[in-house]
Amino acid sequence: MPTLNSWMVLSHAERRRLKKKGIVAMDDPAVTSKVDGDSHGSIVAQDTRDDAISKKRKQSTGNDDTSTDPISSKKRRRKRPRSKKPHSRSLTPSPITSISAISTGHISVTPQWLPSSAVARIRQDAEALRTAGAFTQSAIGGREGESQKMALRKRHSECCGLFDDAEAVGKDVGDIRIRDALMRAIADLRGTLSATVQPLADVMELQYLYYPGVGNGFYGKHIDQQHHVPVHRVISMVLYLNDEHWNSSTDGGALRAYPSPAHPPVDVDPAGGTLVLFDSGKLLHEAKPTQRDRWALVGWFMAAGSA
Repeated sequence: MPTLNSWMVLSHAERRRLKKKGIVAMDDPAVTSKVDGDSHGSIVAQDTRDDAISKKRKQSTGNDDTSTDPISSKKRRRKRPRSKKPHSRSLTPSPITSISAISTGHISVTPQWLPSSAVARIRQDAEALRTAGAFTQSAIGGREGESQKMALRKRHSECCGLFDDAEAVGKDVGDIRIRDALMRAIADLRGTLSATVQPLADVMELQYLYYPGVGNGFYGKHIDQQHHVPVHRVISMVLYLNDEHWNSSTDGGALRAYPSPAHPPVDVDPAGGTLVLFDSGKLLHEAKPTQRDRWALVGWFMAAGSA
């Protein structure tokens, strides 16, 4: 008969087995039983903690949503839906103000048509193209050699056509992405004008324009649609690419428009992001001498069927 010399906690199954051997009475509390091994080996009882663990395992095995397999029991992580970021190649212009003024021979001015961040990128594109030699001396009504020769008493500026000059220097010059986004924004503008003012052709003229500072850059009084211009311009567009805090009283360079003899002249500061629209064949206007380098994107929309 083995001697009881150590405290051990017995399960009901162990107590039944030991009772058959005459070692422990069935009614002895499991927590007060003592056993020791005999000559054939030690008798090992299960700890109540093992019972608790075994019970939990049985419960988890009976649950259909879990598994004892350590791999399959891992929680499946849901993929977080990626937030849709605005397309980096798109611009979101502001709505056009006073669009009805175009048809009456007046001027439509929309401040901050494009945000300052976009304007800065467009100006940097223009500066890179000028550095690469894509700009040429402007003529009255176009570029030198294409129309009437430039008279210094009438105009002093440089221009770069976006559909020919810019492409001629190569796609590695300037910011192609912002230029493409600008083209799409202007195409949308053409659609708006075509639906609200008059039908327009799908093609247009589009140029970067540079006026040198220190009083040298200017363009005297003129109307955009002139007899020597081979295409029929109907709506003129100017998007200024300068600093947004431009002050014409000290910096010069204002756009001065003359709607009619009955109306006083209208001055527009060439602040960055400002969009100006007017009738190409009606509005007399001029660019006053500028004390700072003055940048703009200029364009002319053609009448439908004329291009």
